[in-house]
Amino acid sequence: MPIYEFKCYDCGRVFEKLCFTKEDEREVKCPYCGSKDVEKIISAFSGIFGTSGFGFGSGSSCGGGSRFGIG
Repeated sequence: MPIYEFKCYDCGRVFEKLCFTKEDEREVKCPYCGSKDVEKIISAFSGIFGTSGFGFGSGSSCGGGSRFGIG
């Protein structure tokens, strides 16, 4: 699902919005103050992190062999 983060320049809050089209993005209003003075921002990458690093180690359901899937 295309969920984007936006920042409101009137109240300074960051919020998420589900947008299917470019038109949806143009119609976004801040849910806190109602302002249309918002901008789509680049979100941080979300992933599964464990003590052994990204997506690896005993906390991961991926693989099960060595850390890099070799051996």
